[in-house]
Amino acid sequence: MNPMTGRPIAISIAAGAAAALLTLSALSFSFGGILLSSLAQLPLFLVGFSIGVHSTMIAAASSVAIASILIRFEFGVFFGLIVAVPVIILVRQALLMRSGEHGTTRWYPPAGLLLVCLGLTIAVAMTALPTAIWPAADQVARARNVLANLPTEFLPADMTPEAIERMVRLSLSFLPGFLGIGFFALLVVNAALAQFILVRTGHNLRPTPRLSDLALPGWFASGAAVAGVGAFFPGIAGIVASNLVLICALGFLFAGLAVAHAVVRGWQARMPALIALYGALLLFAPTIVLIAMLGIVEPWAKLRERFAGPAPSL
Repeated sequence: MNPMTGRPIAISIAAGAAAALLTLSALSFSFGGILLSSLAQLPLFLVGFSIGVHSTMIAAASSVAIASILIRFEFGVFFGLIVAVPVIILVRQALLMRSGEHGTTRWYPPAGLLLVCLGLTIAVAMTALPTAIWPAADQVARARNVLANLPTEFLPADMTPEAIERMVRLSLSFLPGFLGIGFFALLVVNAALAQFILVRTGHNLRPTPRLSDLALPGWFASGAAVAGVGAFFPGIAGIVASNLVLICALGFLFAGLAVAHAVVRGWQARMPALIALYGALLLFAPTIVLIAMLGIVEPWAKLRERFAGPAPSL
């Protein structure tokens, strides 16, 4: 085996070991350990975006093996499905390319990457669907204890036991959606952080996708509308649809951010404006709703296209 072949393999195995160890740091149950575990996908993205999808597969396999050995086989399988496989899929799509006009390279577009992330999010969220539909007694008890420890601003002290029970059931019914939101956030943050590091060090395989080039396809809004109607249905259909609405809201949020990026694209104060926008998103929850609503009306308003031109096609 020549060094050119062996070095990427060694780097990939080391990245897999780092991913497994970062995940295991959560077992310390400390804030620092949990924070480190949230970066478990970062080493996998780093090798994927700098060496290629095959390196990601090697890193994923080594991380699963290490997690299985250090904890148990079932944990390794869970780690592989939730942490490693989504990275492999996203890296593969991100590195897809084809020749465009005049010999230019056309990379897989931002909208496609967002839809892949949302598809993975739905798959992960649905693993919590049995709990949302048929919660076990111990799960209900844990949720009840969590609500009981909330500040009075969130849970008034004079609430009746029946009202608390309804709130417990309602919160569990949205568990898949909130699980999906957490998974989506970690996936996107780790991918973006890896690309940022590689661009700064000059090791990125593809240029960073421009958010201003993101435009959701028309069928996405139609599907979200169907889910919105289904959310009013009783029983299982309503629970599934309600959680899909939460995940669809992530897509509209990014579509709204794409509009904002397009609007400030030519501004001299572009960076301060974006910093102010993202600061508002973190500090003021209504800003998230407003940006998502902007993403909902964008197919009719065409603001993004007016400032940034047609989006790359899927």
